[in-house]
Amino acid sequence: MEFDEDKIVASSFDELRGETQRFSTQEMVVCPRCARRSPPTRMKCLYCGAALPETEATKALRRPALKTLEEWEQGFNVVLLPDGSAAISDTASHEASALLRLGKNAFEEMLKVNVPLPLARVATEDEAQLLEKRFGELNFAVEIIPDVALVTETKVPKRVRQLQWTDDEITFTTKGSDESQRIRSKDIMLLVLGRLRKLRIEVEEGRGRRGGDKEVVESREMFEDESVLDVHASATGLRWRIAAENFDFSCLGERKNLLVAQNFRTLTDELRGRAITARFCDDYTRLRPFLAHAWPLTERTEAGGLRRSRPGRFHTEAATIMNNEAQFTRYSCLLHHLELRRRVKGE
Repeated sequence: MEFDEDKIVASSFDELRGETQRFSTQEMVVCPRCARRSPPTRMKCLYCGAALPETEATKALRRPALKTLEEWEQGFNVVLLPDGSAAISDTASHEASALLRLGKNAFEEMLKVNVPLPLARVATEDEAQLLEKRFGELNFAVEIIPDVALVTETKVPKRVRQLQWTDDEITFTTKGSDESQRIRSKDIMLLVLGRLRKLRIEVEEGRGRRGGDKEVVESREMFEDESVLDVHASATGLRWRIAAENFDFSCLGERKNLLVAQNFRTLTDELRGRAITARFCDDYTRLRPFLAHAWPLTERTEAGGLRRSRPGRFHTEAATIMNNEAQFTRYSCLLHHLELRRRVKGE
């Protein structure tokens, strides 16, 4: 079955529609700060945001608020682990998908992948612990990994513009500077292959012919797609990003091709051959739809101001930009976190 991330939201609403719970006045929880009543499913007051007291009656009903966090916010990731999530009943699968506000079919597709996947990214540790507890009761193996542990606050890894290598060392020269760092090839512990995609939609609006509501005068879509490779070192904790369209492939020597795509594949194979102890992960593109629930695409809107079309007539311009760079960075950091822990344990 082909997983379509565009259908994930629709299926969620389809399956959860009609399951809206209603509560009596006695079941509602009184906020200690504003004295207003909120549903017993909430952990925070619906009106003022204060923490609501937990009682025996509300303990089994509480659910975290799965709102999309801002990029600058430090959240907590609840990650599904492939080991231990066995013998899952149909009832458990249904309850788990309801906790995530996700369609049951979509959730079961996530289970079939059998790799670590983020189920949710929440604002507080209490919300993460509640999800961990509920999923544990349903026989799912999950783990809380805070954003701080993923070092995503450093944003994008250092961009590399050039590589040089000897028999046992590799030198990384970063883009925009002459800074170079040299490490042993065996100190590379992880290589993560991915694609960065950026969609920019520009819309130009103007007044209608009769001076009524605004109407779209012109719209444009621009799409960028670029292969990238994240290189994670072990002991040093360093990480770099090689972007296919902004890299000097002269290190390939006679193997350098006229096609960027072929050069990038050759470079990836070369690094894999030199970093023989490194784990190589190339499943990001396949997993991207499953990551979107907890780590959605980054979207922002830019105002373009006014543009004069003709005397007395002005058009407004705005652009919406969507990209997956933050999502890929989080996924790359998650793999590094898990791989580093695996090596520390000697697995």
